[in-house]
Amino acid sequence: MKLMWKVLSLAVVIIAAGGCYNYTPPPVATENDIYTARQKDASEELLAKVKVLSLPDAQKVAVKNNPNYISVYHAVNAARMRYYQSLSAYFPTVTADFNGSQTADTYTGQVNTRYPNSTSLATSTSLNANWLLFDGFIREMNVSIAKYQADNKKQLEEDARRILLNSVASAYNDILLAIEQQRIARADMEFQLKNLKETQLKYQAGAVPLSDVLNFKILNNTATGSQIAAEYRYNIAVYSLSALMGIPTAKLPSYITFPPINPDTDEHLTSVDVYLDTALNNRPDLKSFRDLVKIAQYGVYKSYGSYSPTVSAYGTLDYTTALNRYGGGGGIEASEVGSPNHTYYNNPGSQVGVQAELLLFDGLKRENIIREMKAELSRAKFEAANAWISIIQEVRGAYDNYVQNIKQAKLYEKTLLLVNKQRDLVEEEYRAGNTELTRLNEAQRNVVEADTNLVQALVNVRKARAQLDASTNTNTTGSVYTDGNPIEY
Repeated sequence: MKLMWKVLSLAVVIIAAGGCYNYTPPPVATENDIYTARQKDASEELLAKVKVLSLPDAQKVAVKNNPNYISVYHAVNAARMRYYQSLSAYFPTVTADFNGSQTADTYTGQVNTRYPNSTSLATSTSLNANWLLFDGFIREMNVSIAKYQADNKKQLEEDARRILLNSVASAYNDILLAIEQQRIARADMEFQLKNLKETQLKYQAGAVPLSDVLNFKILNNTATGSQIAAEYRYNIAVYSLSALMGIPTAKLPSYITFPPINPDTDEHLTSVDVYLDTALNNRPDLKSFRDLVKIAQYGVYKSYGSYSPTVSAYGTLDYTTALNRYGGGGGIEASEVGSPNHTYYNNPGSQVGVQAELLLFDGLKRENIIREMKAELSRAKFEAANAWISIIQEVRGAYDNYVQNIKQAKLYEKTLLLVNKQRDLVEEEYRAGNTELTRLNEAQRNVVEADTNLVQALVNVRKARAQLDASTNTNTTGSVYTDGNPIEY
């Protein structure tokens, strides 16, 4: 009995130690139902030391704190544990059993019964072991399946990182675009206000009609409306970026600023074939589909194992005790006949053996399982082929998108220089009274349009570059999530 309790105590300790799973919990604020009453923690201070937020920094914080990405990381751990579980099939299973019982019998209506009353107390303690020796390699196939399932989850984690980095880049560049749109709107407002002041003086002197004054007031209001719209787009992009970075408030601190858009439009591209080869070697989603092919292949192998016999060894160590007491109650007492009034015994025992089992017929179930597994394998192969083609399409599209945006940015850069020079000349002619107001309005609209087109093209270049990196999975900013403290700068 003492040995049995020691074994059980050791098993409890092993289970308690092996079952531990440490992780950093989600932001405590997300557990509240009222935003203003939320509990605050370090997740709201991630950017306390950041003044100018760069794209790589934003991506690092997102990889470290985005809840959706972290949930995928834990799914990888769960799959890894399932792989370890599959390895246990190679080890024997050992169980300990204990049973204690007491019974009481009272016989009535009997004549000359030697022992009309009896009680029995019995215990049984056993240690049982069972070891599967052979099952047609089904265990091996299950281990291989679990291994590729774990790898599949790992590839899905890497793909989630790839998508997350691209989403952060998109939101980040939307912020830069909104900032530039605000700048363009303010510049337009300054132009209109400057001309409004000069035109009011001319109107007071009787040199120009009132309609010219109203013209600049209207255009100033239009520019103000454009600035308000750009501020709204800025706020929406900030909310999107903050959420991707895992910040519970879904907003950035007011002191955070962003760097200006890099006007570099030099092409840094090699042949599209290089990007195609890189994508096919790097894309985790393609690797994930190929893992599914492997899983289906091992599923086919596993289905053949059902035709094999199953052989296992077993062994039992047991220890039983029994105490029986006999009494009177109207019958002949034990003392009267010279017999004992109780019996007791201890019975240690053991048993070992080998068992083999072979299924002979099951209504063609095994045959149909094999056909099912082969159909799943065929499906997995075609899904992998479809993923391969989709990646080729995506890379080609991202490559061409980057090239055409580079060309457009260069064109808009030249156009902006021309329309600025044209606007300045028309403004001088208007002030000298040599051209109409409508011509000045048209020249200013051309400047605003060209400046807007240029910043949009520059942002599109950045987005296209990020998309090309995502399609080839060559953006190494940030690392795969590892549990621990938030990133510090």
